[in-house]
Amino acid sequence: MKFGIANAIRNHPAKSYAITEVYKDYVDDALLAEELGFSFSWYGEHRMTPCQWTPSPLTVCAWVAAKTKTMRVGPQVLCLPFHNPLRVAEDVAVIDILSNGRFDFGVGVGSQYEEFNTFRLDPKERIGRTWEAVELIERCFKETDTFSFKGKYFDMPEITFTTKPVQQRMPIWWGGAGPKNIVKAAEHGYHLMAGGNLETSKAYDDALVVAGRKPAEHFIGPMTFTCIADTEEEAWEASLEGIHYFINFYMLRRNLEGKWPPSAAEFTREKIRQSNLSLEAPWALAVGSRDQVARYFEKVRDGARGRITHMVCSPRHAGMTTAAAHRTLRYFASDVMPLFK
Repeated sequence: MKFGIANAIRNHPAKSYAITEVYKDYVDDALLAEELGFSFSWYGEHRMTPCQWTPSPLTVCAWVAAKTKTMRVGPQVLCLPFHNPLRVAEDVAVIDILSNGRFDFGVGVGSQYEEFNTFRLDPKERIGRTWEAVELIERCFKETDTFSFKGKYFDMPEITFTTKPVQQRMPIWWGGAGPKNIVKAAEHGYHLMAGGNLETSKAYDDALVVAGRKPAEHFIGPMTFTCIADTEEEAWEASLEGIHYFINFYMLRRNLEGKWPPSAAEFTREKIRQSNLSLEAPWALAVGSRDQVARYFEKVRDGARGRITHMVCSPRHAGMTTAAAHRTLRYFASDVMPLFK
């Protein structure tokens, strides 16, 4: 089992502070995580949001890689429809070179109406654009001679891509749980930056077998909202507002047609508490005392959430103090990690 942290670099609109300090706090989380034995740190991407969610996870990855020695870095995920794939290939290759092969390439299709609207992209094209972009990026890494690429969305002649990444095959992680895309990710040999339940992990593993691949050679890394304190109430006091904001960033957003959901769509604080430490909840939550969280992860270790190879802990929630986030990282390292040895 590998352990890492997921980071949605952002402010909380209701209690924001200097954006320079926000970024410093998230970087400091990665530095502490490396000291404690975590092996990767991944960064989300969104833009044009009240919380100032980082629109440039690759820049963050380069910075964290430069300040660490062993920590793997990567986007969770890079929303490919909003990027030129050739430029992405160049940036990814350079980060992999600078980090000496410590890059995990998480990709996704995007999901925010505002992003598609401002970029003047049809959301119906998001899946096709993403798969075509990944195909072009992989060719950049593999081709040794000048080549041309002509697809439905990208037409790039005479690509001479000489700056190759260190890793012989860049580890690509698919960030999504749609059944058809899970099958396609398995066919391509991509890892899964999703899962966390028996159905999804089985569907992915079955698709790997059908594609002639070995599940043991492919990874699954779902995220768990985590906050650990000496008592459950201390953990909720530190994390509830941030978790509520994160979840409802998605639950209360406009759909891809620009329509707002009803207020009843809110995932209330009460629902969050009720879902906590549940193995079937739609959002994986491990908030509580040291013993409560350890008992939850014992069940995860024993397969209650399906096959997992990368345990992705989300320790900092919007508006949370550094003391609370670092307490979670320390308790996770001392109480949870040993359960998997």
